[in-house]
Amino acid sequence: MNIHNSLQMILGGIAGLALATFVSADTSKNNQTVADSVMLFDFEGEITSNTLETNDAKVNLIDHNGSKVLQLKTGIQAGAPGVTIKKTSGSWDLNPYYHVKMDITNAGEDPARIIFKVGDPEDGMQAWQMEIRFDLAPGETKTVSDDIVTTPWRFTEALDLLAMRAAPGEAKSDLSAIDQVKVTINYPANEHTLLIDNIRATNPVRWVTPEGFLPFIDRFGQYKHAHWPGKTLSVDDLRQQAQDEQRELSAHPGPKYFNKYGGWETGPQLEASGYFRVQKYKGAWWFVDPSGKLFWSHGVGVVNAGTAITGITDRESYFEWLPEKDSPYGAFYGTAGRASHGYYSTIAERETYNFTASNLYQKYGDNWRDEFDRVTHARLRSWGMNTLGVASDKQLTTDGVTPYTETVWVTGTKKIEASKGYWGKFHDVFDPSFKKQLKLALSNREHTVDDPWLLGFFIENELSWGAEGSLAVATLESPADQPAKIEFVKDLKNKYSSIDKLNKAWGTQHASWDELLESKKSPNQTKAWNDLSAFYSKIVDTYFSTVRDELKAVAPNALYLGCRLAWANSDTVIRTAAKYSDVISMNKYQYDVSNVGLPEGVDKPILIGEFHFGALDRGALHLGVVEAQSQSHRAELYTHYLDSALLNPFIVGTHWFQYAEQPPTGRGDGENYNVGIVDLADKPFPELVNSIQEVGYRFYTFRDKAAEAGKLVQPKKSNTIQHIQIDEDAHTRSN
Repeated sequence: MNIHNSLQMILGGIAGLALATFVSADTSKNNQTVADSVMLFDFEGEITSNTLETNDAKVNLIDHNGSKVLQLKTGIQAGAPGVTIKKTSGSWDLNPYYHVKMDITNAGEDPARIIFKVGDPEDGMQAWQMEIRFDLAPGETKTVSDDIVTTPWRFTEALDLLAMRAAPGEAKSDLSAIDQVKVTINYPANEHTLLIDNIRATNPVRWVTPEGFLPFIDRFGQYKHAHWPGKTLSVDDLRQQAQDEQRELSAHPGPKYFNKYGGWETGPQLEASGYFRVQKYKGAWWFVDPSGKLFWSHGVGVVNAGTAITGITDRESYFEWLPEKDSPYGAFYGTAGRASHGYYSTIAERETYNFTASNLYQKYGDNWRDEFDRVTHARLRSWGMNTLGVASDKQLTTDGVTPYTETVWVTGTKKIEASKGYWGKFHDVFDPSFKKQLKLALSNREHTVDDPWLLGFFIENELSWGAEGSLAVATLESPADQPAKIEFVKDLKNKYSSIDKLNKAWGTQHASWDELLESKKSPNQTKAWNDLSAFYSKIVDTYFSTVRDELKAVAPNALYLGCRLAWANSDTVIRTAAKYSDVISMNKYQYDVSNVGLPEGVDKPILIGEFHFGALDRGALHLGVVEAQSQSHRAELYTHYLDSALLNPFIVGTHWFQYAEQPPTGRGDGENYNVGIVDLADKPFPELVNSIQEVGYRFYTFRDKAAEAGKLVQPKKSNTIQHIQIDEDAHTRSN
């Protein structure tokens, strides 16, 4: 066996990224011998007070199965209660290692969603990359593994690959001075008890030279230096797949009990309104389609022919094939503005290439656009799906073939200057620009007003509401001319009448109302809590009421599907969303949604706007938000997630994010996740499709029989955040 084949077997099987012919490799760097593992914390010695830093938690060393372990008991007051475990002195250089592992047991009575983070990077994206999130059932013990390098091999010399959330051969953060790990519970609804032991760095990386690595992307946009089942190797391969799939779609045109909308044709007949609506039936919430049939939204988002648009500016050497611009492929070049995150957020304009459309052109020829539409509708129906989710192609949504959601983005508004958020600052809803820009965003949606195929409107996405009171604090920390701040001070004047009375209540020393306006300091949050909470509620109410009024003025028969809540949200946000929305949309990146519920007394349908699972065994460089071990595991997780949603009486649908794979070189903000149902070359992932299809052909009868048998699972408690003082580390892309 030659060295090339040996390396592929050793390294390629670990993470789906073979090293191919461009490398030579060794287990050491600079001839240094590396131990197989190094223990970071085993808890057998004494633990000093400066070693353990708790947040809404208590820790003890206890005897367990003949050894000492760290017992962690967490509360429910903080956003991320847990413990930071610090090295007594100095730090570790973990550059030689691929994993940090931990043994952990759930010794409590409830399932726990746990975050394990290595190190403490200042960069928010690096901080997220250095953590894993996992579920642990009561009584369950796991050895969890946090990858601290993107691949099981590293370059001996950095290539500084740009604009990717995960780039091959690179550490996810600076590993030269790691001095802590962190274990937290993600927005708990219950108290938890965990047992932690044997935190260690393991699996020495292999060091490879970067010579010959570039270019690393082939003509189809795929990672070049790996092979996997189903990889597209030629244009003939693409065309043959199209023929094979057409036979499959003809043989399986879709569930027989679907009506034209994908509603339950053989189910009960309810009132037909001519539009989609919602109704509770047998104790569970449902959509009702225009013909009066029960409808559960089994959908997928971002269904369009541009999911693999990737930047080529400053990265031309990454691609083995970029066609001439005066060739037929020149149509797939484009430009894009500043990205929200990552390298391209620093550049005003970048050139791009659309590998999705390029591959479809090579697959179908000049008629590729019409074929994409036809095949996509046929696929969704064949798979037992019935909804085009967020940010899907306008031509697809107006075909009158598959029900769809309309997505409205409100841009160009004045923001609360001191507010923060993953996708940007929060709107100043008291500034006239908010209503003006909302009206403008809705003004080009006339085609949806009387469309029976419209499931409803998403207005915006993953807004950063923060904890209860947080937007009010940000308002006070903003400049004097902030309209929200002027409104807040007006409310305070009406309540207190004099600045002296406010000072007495807040413990402040403002000389006048004007001085309060000019100040950018936040007050003592405990003393000012009632006022902070009241103005926070006013912001939230003004946002949702304004959106509902303007939407219903344009499309009175359409459902308002909310703003796609992400992360954890305050009780105020959820209650107000329920007051004004017809359906509450939530993006829930987790393994199970059986316990997704609403605050006490709130009864509204919930639509899961996003979820996914990703793995690294088919050429992907980043697995996405929620980890799977393989494509088969992705499929298993899909079935479990859907079943948990179908058994939850609040949930009226789930939308996978997203239809097609993100490019390994990343979209504008660097996301390069294994999240597609179809890959970069428009080939479905067969394992995942099989699970989607299996669920899709039974979900109506499954949910109905569960309701008949009284087996719907009532969520215990909503997952909300109640306080300002929360761990902001928990506010990442994940929920």
